[in-house]
Amino acid sequence: MPAQATRRLPASPKPFRAKPKPDGYVFGRPTLYRPEYCAEVIRIMGDGYDLTAFAGTIDVGRETVYDWIGRFPDFRHAVEIAKSKRMLALQRKLLNTKVGVGVTAAIFALKNAAPDDWQDRYNQTTQVNVRIESVSDDELLRIAARGAKPVTIEHDESEISQHTNER
Repeated sequence: MPAQATRRLPASPKPFRAKPKPDGYVFGRPTLYRPEYCAEVIRIMGDGYDLTAFAGTIDVGRETVYDWIGRFPDFRHAVEIAKSKRMLALQRKLLNTKVGVGVTAAIFALKNAAPDDWQDRYNQTTQVNVRIESVSDDELLRIAARGAKPVTIEHDESEISQHTNER
């Protein structure tokens, strides 16, 4: 049985060109964003929920909400207000909670919601001013044997007099 030949259409004399779109035409999939989400995000987050929970209430993903924050200035402003309202709700919960587990949960939520305001801070500054070439092996062994206590090996006399005068 002979193979069937496929028919090719003759090449078009003109290349395909789409019709021009009217001014203001938006390409791509339409956005799911609605202006009423501004008030909704303030209400939801004002109850203590986060931005991901808000996304769940309107049936979109968290990344979609972050995209809206970047694209719609009104929504971005509403989210900033909503974050403040959420902090207010979480702090009220902390102040009104009497049971230990509830207090711990409220503090945990606050630390995650506003780490700059609620994180445990442990600042430690260590300054080492040693030129290892000028220290003998015996001195290094004595320093190591002393343990964790810091030792000044070399110092500038002018710096010491400055610090003494400042006190």
